[in-house]
Amino acid sequence: MRAIAARRSGAGPEVLLVHGGAGPELTWERQAELAERFSLVIPWRRGYPPNPPVERQDFEADAADLLVLAGDRAHLVGFSYGGLGAALAAERAPERFASLTLIETPLWCVVVDDPEVRRVVELSSRFVDSSGTGAPPPPEFLELAGMAPARSARAATELDRILDIARGMRSPAEAEVDLGRIGAAMPSLVMSGDHSAGIEGLSDAIASELRAERAILPGAGHAVPRASGFNRRLGEFLTAAEESP
Repeated sequence: MRAIAARRSGAGPEVLLVHGGAGPELTWERQAELAERFSLVIPWRRGYPPNPPVERQDFEADAADLLVLAGDRAHLVGFSYGGLGAALAAERAPERFASLTLIETPLWCVVVDDPEVRRVVELSSRFVDSSGTGAPPPPEFLELAGMAPARSARAATELDRILDIARGMRSPAEAEVDLGRIGAAMPSLVMSGDHSAGIEGLSDAIASELRAERAILPGAGHAVPRASGFNRRLGEFLTAAEESP
């Protein structure tokens, strides 16, 4: 199994923070204070420097890497596309993990008969299709994912990198996860940013199948880890999960 780059900090129960399309530096830059209570392990998913390039993003590869990287009784926190690999890892080896947190994760295998959810799924599919051809991505999807318009040089550079790495990515529609198996094995938390009715509906459905706690933190759009109160809410959940049987 190939090794992936990861940064470690802090002491205490191990928490893996798994980024999505944006790299870990931007995704988790506001979570340093959690290292006062937890041992944070922040991996760079395959294809993200300093890891070597890959042919495509693949949640199956992410899950395999997390199973190698995680210590026993680690807490998994997956954001956006990174939540797919985190959920698969939790399903495949539930005895290895103390909890699972999913943040606006595109688990399209959860069927929700709601037009707003279907719209989000359609936008995601159009983005994946465009990534394989080099065509411009749908602007509606970029807005939904908090990637447009770029408000700074740093944001523009990050957007270019995200779109380059996303080319030919494996579609979230191919991910099949038994959320009931996870929910029966460990405490779960589902978080969202209250910026899209479709994402809220999907998050509610995921939480229901997981029998998970639910947290809605508005103010940062899709970038929920940047929202006010995120660290407090996640820290409370992780502490309670440590105390559960």
